[in-house]
Amino acid sequence: MVGPFIFLDIMGPTKVDADHQLNVDAHPHIGLATMTYLHDGQLTHRDSTGAIQNIEPGAVNWMTAGSGVSHTERTSVEEGAESALFGVQMWVALPFDQEDGPASFQHCPAAEVPTTERNGVTVRVAAGAVFGEKSPVDVSSPLAFSDLTLTNGHVKIESSLPERAIVAMDGSISINGALLPAGSLAVLEPGTRPTVSGTGSALLFGGEPVGQRHIWWNFVHSDQEVIDASKQRWVDQQFPLVPNDHEPHVPMPR
Repeated sequence: MVGPFIFLDIMGPTKVDADHQLNVDAHPHIGLATMTYLHDGQLTHRDSTGAIQNIEPGAVNWMTAGSGVSHTERTSVEEGAESALFGVQMWVALPFDQEDGPASFQHCPAAEVPTTERNGVTVRVAAGAVFGEKSPVDVSSPLAFSDLTLTNGHVKIESSLPERAIVAMDGSISINGALLPAGSLAVLEPGTRPTVSGTGSALLFGGEPVGQRHIWWNFVHSDQEVIDASKQRWVDQQFPLVPNDHEPHVPMPR
């Protein structure tokens, strides 16, 4: 874990068309919040709270699972058309007092994400607070998620967060002069202020630890027994359902 962040999935870069689309059928989560952020393309999110939301580049989808939520994610490309898809989904472990709370969903449009320019770097603070900016997304604990777009630029990383990491998304990104290949993640030493430089894009994320967690499939929790009980709940289809999009659902791995 890096702060409360427990999982990072890089989607793409790839192309989708009418015959090759992303269709993530209904599946469950507990004990975490999912944060989806795109550099390119579009996804449609549906969940058991009733939320239906398209997400486009630069916007934020933040879904809090709490005691249980189901959701789907799909692309929608018409016959003869093609679209790019490139972005990330992060899983954020919830603090102890929120693990079993109610499910909820937030969307922050790209235009509302605080954006600054420094030394050839565009900084977008999509969640939490960093670089003197604060995102309007209501996060679960002290954290930050920032999108850095560099054009032969450089920026010093602040040291206020106790745990931080950088993932290079594309281009040529260096940390204190050491190349970080695209798709690679570097965990930063606590208290340091390294310089990120180059041309391309990178994500900075981190925060305050929330404590030890168990993770199994889509379930995150401090209590293994809760995860075990959630397995049976999904087998019995006792999670809340995604309205009008619950079937087919993803079977639990065995």
